[in-house]
Formats: sequence, structure tokens, C-alpha cells
Amino acid sequence: MDPECITAVEEAATLLAKLGHHVEEARPEINGKFLARSYMMLYFGEVAADIEDMQAILGRKANAADVETVTWTLGLLGRSYSAGQFVQNLREWGSAARVMGEFHKKYDLYVTPTTASPPVKIGELKAKPAEIFLMKTVSALRLGRLLKATGIIDQMAIDSLSKTPFTQIANFTGQPAMSVPLHWTKEGLPCGVQFIADVGNEATLFRLAAQLEGESPWFDKRSPLAF
Repeated sequence: MDPECITAVEEAATLLAKLGHHVEEARPEINGKFLARSYMMLYFGEVAADIEDMQAILGRKANAADVETVTWTLGLLGRSYSAGQFVQNLREWGSAARVMGEFHKKYDLYVTPTTASPPVKIGELKAKPAEIFLMKTVSALRLGRLLKATGIIDQMAIDSLSKTPFTQIANFTGQPAMSVPLHWTKEGLPCGVQFIADVGNEATLFRLAAQLEGESPWFDKRSPLAF
């Protein structure tokens, strides 16, 4: 976690307390690495299906030259998993939803940073040249299963979600969530604070958003780095 994002949540907690809300530190017992891994596996499956669907557009089966190297490699990985593994990983999301359901029996909202760092630079998250080379080799030899055996999937999951470890929770569990720009770095970049509510409880988020904006308005905020 970047210190700026931690500060954003701490400032939000102070503001919430000032507005009369009860705030305390708590965390749902969710295995983040398990969820990250299940997300990647289902993501691979979606990419594989998308590549198959391209046949209707192209009038032929898609090949490696039709998509980016990373996309083709993800598709190869998607085809290396079984339907059983797909369902098993999807069930992880259901387990996380039940954990969050228990969490919201005590707490109306779960407050986290929106991202783990301030906004990243354009191109910062692109695959490195060595990774592209590996993917091209794997794609050419159709070694999706071998790539899976190297343990690279775990690293991809960690790298992929290292910048957004909290927004994924709401995506997995189907909960409503909002990001509010309550903190700004000295460079003028926004650091959002995320509020996650129980399933179907969007109304609480809207009421809180109005309350926060009334106390700490952001409508006229503009980053000096934006153009």
C-alpha cells in the first residue's frame, strides 16, 4: 500500500467520525490470494471464449496474428483448464460473498482505499520485453499447460491485482460500492476511498456520498497534471 492511500482512508475515517458515524478497524476474513488466483483463471477462460467467438467475425478460426501476444497467451491458458476447475474457482466467489454477508451483519460499510497506489503512468503496467518474448515462445509452441506448471499464474495474479486489491472484492461478491475522491497528493493526483455496502444497499451509499460531498466537495477539483 502506498502511504498516500493509507492516509486517504485515515482522513476519511476522521471525517466520518466528525459527521457522527462510528468507525473502527475491522477486516473480513477473505483469502486475497485465493480470490486473485480464481479471478485470473476465470479471466483466462473468458479470453479463450472471446477468441473462439472471433470466428463469427473473421469467417475463420482466429490465430495468433489476429490479437495481441498477451491476449493469445491468456487464451492458451484458458484452454488449459477443465470445466471442473472453472466451476471450482467460481465457487470461491460465492464463499467470499458469504464472508462479506457475515461482515455486514455488524458493519454497514467496509471502507478501503480504492487503489493501492496513486494513478500510474501510461504504459507502466504493460508487459516487460522479457515477458513478451516468453509469451511469444509459448504461443508459437502452444505450451499453455507448461506455462501453467511454472507457477507464473500465481505471479500474474499478484501483479495484476497489486494495484487494485480492493475493488475486486465488490466485483467478486456482487456488492454495491463507490469510490469517492477525498484525498489528493501533493502533485494534485486523486486518491479515492472506496465504500462497500451490503448487497442491495445502494441507498446507503448515495446518502453517504451526498453527506461527504457536502462536507468535503470535490466537484471543482482539477489535477494540475491533467490536460
